[in-house]
Amino acid sequence: MEYLIDGLNVIKSSFIKKYGKKTIEFSKEFLIDILEKYKRKHPSIEITVVFDGAPSSFDIYREKRIKIVFSQDITADEKIRKILENKKNKNKIYVVSDDREIGEFTKILGGNIFKVKEFLDIVFPTTKKEKSDNSKNLNYKTKIEIENELERHYEEKIRKNRREINKIP
Repeated sequence: MEYLIDGLNVIKSSFIKKYGKKTIEFSKEFLIDILEKYKRKHPSIEITVVFDGAPSSFDIYREKRIKIVFSQDITADEKIRKILENKKNKNKIYVVSDDREIGEFTKILGGNIFKVKEFLDIVFPTTKKEKSDNSKNLNYKTKIEIENELERHYEEKIRKNRREINKIP
């Protein structure tokens, strides 16, 4: 099984707006971290994330658990179509996007489509756990402190990546 993910489509979802509030780079880092944790738990699943445009400093030191592809001069949707057309077992591929056109194209080729929310409920099922476990009822101040700590953590990772890039001769 393989997930073929429209990266910016996921980032623009309400999920990322809620949990990864900063820049596009911050949101990309947050998404990739979630996917890497999921991949560790499910090593047989292939994950490919497609982003629009060219790579930035963010992607140079990524671990190889997740394949990151950049569309370069075409849109991410077009890149996803090309990747999907070249796959053999399309029935084992799940395209993750809220884009209706990509969904229809995927279905025509025999692939499967996940809406962003459906996919995020699988790889990062936070809402169900929070509702079912009363011990996780946090007051507002504690939630803000946790969010701030997460922001500092991810911003530090981005700064670290930039420092490592600057070391490249």
